[in-house]
Amino acid sequence: MTRAPLLALLGLACFSAHADTFLRHPKTFRVGPNPSSIATADLNGDGLPDIVTSNRGRLTDIRDERPANDTISYLLAEGPLQYRSQPPLRSGFGPHGIVIENIDALKAPDIIVVNFHAARDRDLTLLRNIGENLFEPRHFSIPDDKLDYARTRDSANQPIFSKPGLTSLIIEDIDHDGYRDAIATGWSADVLVFFPGESKAYFGDPIITELHGGPRDAVLTDFDNDGNFDLAVTLYSTNEIALLRGDGTGAFTLSERFESRGKLPHKIRWVDMNNDAKKDLIVSHTYSHDSIVIFYGTGSFSFPLSQEIQIGSDRDKLQYDIRDIAIADFTGNGRADIALACHEASSVVLLKNVSKGTEMPQSFTQEVYTYKDGRPHALCVGDFNQDGKPDLGVALWGADAVALLLNK
Repeated sequence: MTRAPLLALLGLACFSAHADTFLRHPKTFRVGPNPSSIATADLNGDGLPDIVTSNRGRLTDIRDERPANDTISYLLAEGPLQYRSQPPLRSGFGPHGIVIENIDALKAPDIIVVNFHAARDRDLTLLRNIGENLFEPRHFSIPDDKLDYARTRDSANQPIFSKPGLTSLIIEDIDHDGYRDAIATGWSADVLVFFPGESKAYFGDPIITELHGGPRDAVLTDFDNDGNFDLAVTLYSTNEIALLRGDGTGAFTLSERFESRGKLPHKIRWVDMNNDAKKDLIVSHTYSHDSIVIFYGTGSFSFPLSQEIQIGSDRDKLQYDIRDIAIADFTGNGRADIALACHEASSVVLLKNVSKGTEMPQSFTQEVYTYKDGRPHALCVGDFNQDGKPDLGVALWGADAVALLLNK
């Protein structure tokens, strides 16, 4: 195991009293209990962005009859900013990551979900879009004998959570065969799971890659420019980031691990943050540290410089609790901005990139959008009012609803 030499840079997000990038849409839209992820796409070909959420509910003991909720909410767009709830769709228990992609080569995109509780052999759920706002469920499982449980146990040495405890999902044609594959992080079993895409079964038998440290979230792109996809993964239990090189077949080999500069690294994204034509990593920490870290890439799958942005005023006190991040040029200045779903503060925080060049660290100002009812837990980017500007969809715990922040 190697650790990248990191040169730490101090980055400040100056507070802005005026939240002037977004307007709150006055309506919210009901979804299922505790929406843990949110995605948007035109699911029925009418040119309007529909919204789906995975509704995790409350995670309980795996020996319970219902160890979590198992529904997906589908908000059908009937016009700009007009949504009607469709009958809930069923997944496995504890749906976490959700992606909308075309899996079956039909015209309409499909919904794919990974589930935290591996009950009834429903680790991954494919909801095939068969038209007329109808979806056909297909479930895919990971054999228990391929996994070892590596996380929390009770006083009787029994696992509290199920294995594999899938927490994030990526869909892409990784092995270059024309079929979209799936990669999931298995937090409670210390694994990455690769489901190869197939023409008839849609997903084949899973291939397991061991990755110690509690893999929680991942991003996929060609970091080293060799024509194959690579992975960067947050290791939630060891406070690290893992880099894995792909060989174009769906296999990944650990390249290096390095500290994330905070406790409990949770979400990870990639973007060219400083406009130097090189891919950077953005990592958020949750439950313990209210921080974002930007790891600046060299273009050769290494990240020797990092910039930490502390959101709260006290590093040793949890004030915001970042649960999700979304990245886009929200201000239209050609720079990538960072939006944060902050559960403890009941707010969405926008870090506006006000930098002028490729300098490191980059400069940010901060806007805060607070909710009286509900706690922001997940974010997605979409053009909900059809004005050509990126808006934010916000999944609210407590309110069990979706709110919209509309770009001015």
